[in-house]
Amino acid sequence: MPKILFFLFICCQAFKVNAQLADTTIHLKMTVDQYIEKYSSLAVDEMYRSKIPASITLAQGILESGNGNSRLAIAANNHFGIKCKATWTGKTVYEDDDAAQECFRKYDAAIDSYRDHSEFLMKNIRYAFLFDLGASDYNAWASGLKKAGYATNPQYAELLVTFIDRHNLHKFDGVKLSEEENRELNKEKAQVVQTYGKTFTNNGVPGIIAKANESYVQIANDYDIKVYQIYRNNDLSKDAVCKAGDTIYLKAKKGKSDSLYHLVKSKETMNWISQRYAIKLEKLLDRNLLREGQEPATGQKIYLNNKRENPPILVEPTTYTTELLITPGEIIKADTLYNEKVYEDPKQNLETTKPVELTAQANAKYDFKDNLSFFHTVQKGETLYSIGKHYRIRVDAIQFLNVLTGDSIGEGQRLIINPTIISADTKEPQTIPGIHKVRQGETLFRISKNYNLKTSDIKATNNLTSDTIKVGQLLVIVPVEPTLGEVKTPYQEMPETYYHILEKGENIYTIAKKYGITAKKIRELNNQISDRPQIGKNIRIR
Repeated sequence: MPKILFFLFICCQAFKVNAQLADTTIHLKMTVDQYIEKYSSLAVDEMYRSKIPASITLAQGILESGNGNSRLAIAANNHFGIKCKATWTGKTVYEDDDAAQECFRKYDAAIDSYRDHSEFLMKNIRYAFLFDLGASDYNAWASGLKKAGYATNPQYAELLVTFIDRHNLHKFDGVKLSEEENRELNKEKAQVVQTYGKTFTNNGVPGIIAKANESYVQIANDYDIKVYQIYRNNDLSKDAVCKAGDTIYLKAKKGKSDSLYHLVKSKETMNWISQRYAIKLEKLLDRNLLREGQEPATGQKIYLNNKRENPPILVEPTTYTTELLITPGEIIKADTLYNEKVYEDPKQNLETTKPVELTAQANAKYDFKDNLSFFHTVQKGETLYSIGKHYRIRVDAIQFLNVLTGDSIGEGQRLIINPTIISADTKEPQTIPGIHKVRQGETLFRISKNYNLKTSDIKATNNLTSDTIKVGQLLVIVPVEPTLGEVKTPYQEMPETYYHILEKGENIYTIAKKYGITAKKIRELNNQISDRPQIGKNIRIR
């Protein structure tokens, strides 16, 4: 009887919660390990979709969201501090950052934040050459992100690498997709490729027409070629921007054409002529005795196959040099300095790309909240207690962020500090009741896994007679403390039979990923069901 009265009391209190509080899902505070366990699969999925190392994505998410405990992560599912901009039409939240009450994006689920993070990197030309590095070279990725101006923290690259090494995040860079997941990924890619329309051929070279809001990185990923190949095939500079309607060749252009000449019309450039006839730009420049940057005047004849005797009249005669002045008296060859030349070696592209140095205010225009974590170098006489007091965080927060097993630290030791992680006292489930507001697509089974509970526990606490819940419904969450000697395994398997009602756009692969099982297991539980069952069908999950 006392237990029933307790649950009734909790339920009554829950519905007196302030309306503003009800608008936010209350989560149990997570440690680094819990965050990794919960979100590593999203980072791996994004690695195969975008070719960003899972270790990099995870490290950024952890360091910028305080293990998912920051207000942005909890209230807005925003794990990367992505700010609003003019094109954003979704939900928003406001928080003081570089200025008072700045606008940040609010997502329905964490996966949307992870996808938006990938899209930001893929669509920004500053990061384009990173995508040729490969998904296992997290050291080069970290260095490249800092050089491209991702964060103002001067130690940002070292911070990422240190964190990845300490928590062994690089193991996720080697995770392989199952055959079913690989098939699903290829299907998604094939659907995207169809949106470009039919591939055309010009002068024997295959090409496409760029879509609106497209990027060279996305095109390279969609067609399984290197980013540098897109740039070199189309004679693009490192700062080139993909525009809707642009001709993009997927293979190298030819040395000659069936046509002999081209008469220049108003505003036509040598690059435009090169694209029009699918002839390499360097060949056209050489045959017409031109240097890079020189453009012919309207009405001039451009030789496509043969070399001319005299250069054409130019629009504006320009000078050309193979040397650049760095400082008075210091001359360095162009190919060893920052330049717009595209190299096959992605690391050479990074070395010759000028670093972007951003102030905190300037960084705001790139839509990201500046990285919150930083290093603290231990000074003589300092203790974990004194350091924690200085930064207003607890000792246990410093310990688990730096994988420390005790209180011992030494002078000169470097510690990762994140002001948003005030405490790490989360190894035992919290006994304070919380309120969970049901989101679109959530089930009682999924919610129970998030809180390490059985569905029967949640049903009993909330007096539910079935597994049916509605979007917006408030559920009282009372974490169950393990009994003495019991070790509670995160996300333990639930013994009861469970069904999922198929919704529009879902198939057995998306359901399998949602519940952390295989499509093969779903087929076995549902009498070899088809890959795309009818909407509304009950799919057995357990």
